[in-house]
Amino acid sequence: MPETAGRVAIIGRAATVAAFRGAGMEVAGLDDNEDAAARCQALLDSGCQVVFYTEDIAGRLAALVERNRTRPLPCLAALPVGDSRAASERLKDIVRRAVGADVYAGRHPPSAVSQPGGS
Repeated sequence: MPETAGRVAIIGRAATVAAFRGAGMEVAGLDDNEDAAARCQALLDSGCQVVFYTEDIAGRLAALVERNRTRPLPCLAALPVGDSRAASERLKDIVRRAVGADVYAGRHPPSAVSQPGGS
């Protein structure tokens, strides 16, 4: 089994995701022109079972996310960047499905990732 089996990763702009390395996550920092879908697929192929991605690259991962949407693993989940309501709602839905209850009960999950120099 690959060395990263069962690992959790995060992919997004390098400046945004670098701090997650300290939490033990595998970090895939992207350059502006880098193929996000290919890099994310490489994480999945290496055995990562949960890959978080910052919402600002969601469009670049849409086809990959859709292909894996109904499968329990791998899990691809958007992390809100700043005050994004769409990613917060998606994160809320993922948590609800994982634990079987709406732990946010009418509230929105807090923004998980803040942009460097802003929000």
